[in-house]
Amino acid sequence: MESQPLRYSLRQLRYFVVTAEVLSFTAAAKRLHISQPSISTALADLEVSFGVQLFIRHHASGLSLTQAGRDLLGQARNLLKFAEELQTTAKEMDGGMTGAITLGCMVSLAPPLMPRLISRFIDEHAGISFRTVEAHQDGLLRGLHDGSLDIALTYSLDLTEDIAFTPLLSLPPYAILPRTHRLARARKVSLADLLPEPYVMLDLPHSREYFAALFDAVGSRPVPAFRSSQPEVVRGMVANGLGYSLLNFPLKSNRTVDGEEFVIKRFKDNVNATMLGIAQSRTMKPRQVVHRFASFCETYIQRLHFDA
Repeated sequence: MESQPLRYSLRQLRYFVVTAEVLSFTAAAKRLHISQPSISTALADLEVSFGVQLFIRHHASGLSLTQAGRDLLGQARNLLKFAEELQTTAKEMDGGMTGAITLGCMVSLAPPLMPRLISRFIDEHAGISFRTVEAHQDGLLRGLHDGSLDIALTYSLDLTEDIAFTPLLSLPPYAILPRTHRLARARKVSLADLLPEPYVMLDLPHSREYFAALFDAVGSRPVPAFRSSQPEVVRGMVANGLGYSLLNFPLKSNRTVDGEEFVIKRFKDNVNATMLGIAQSRTMKPRQVVHRFASFCETYIQRLHFDA
């Protein structure tokens, strides 16, 4: 059976993706360095070729995507990425590898994990470039779904059916305490020990519920005395004697940016661990360079050892 000739171009797909990101013909034309009539005409022709309307044109307030436009956006991004990979294939024939990866990472994981992971990978694959996005779980899942992310490092929390998750490392929670705290010299602490103490909460979606739910086993949840969405601020508050907090990604250092120190304590209790892993879209076929990075992550993260 003969394949049907393509009635659209990669140029039109690029115009579509950029316009969908800025929702303005004027802004898209500036980003692409072409005239506004050119991009408007190209997208109108693309809509005719597809047989669907991609945008709703609002006279005074720019554009919005139709449902069809939202559905096609991820596939368009993926096709453009494959086209870019095809263009770089010749450069790989000498045994090297080139390309770009858009990597998402959970906000709280990014500082202790992402920089060294990228650095180690680039040491082995100098031709690879990265665009990084730090976000909460909802933002990461949305990025995987719409194709703006190739891969994400995150926890196994609230995953949807269209996300493939590869578990890599179990991360049990632990407490951090001021060095002068009454429990600072204990080998381990219990949830009941901590419950009456001032609690410094890591105020991030999913994290706040996960850590609070640990205390359900002792019949009551802690009331935060302080809260912050920034892990470094939480550690700083603890180190400066304002209370204890709970974290789960082990740290290489117990010193904060202001020079203060905290101590790390494991739990006596049987507490639920979270699972760190790689998330990818089931509907997007990963490119070779993304495959290579995912394999590297599996090997590197599973070898991590911490003394926390």
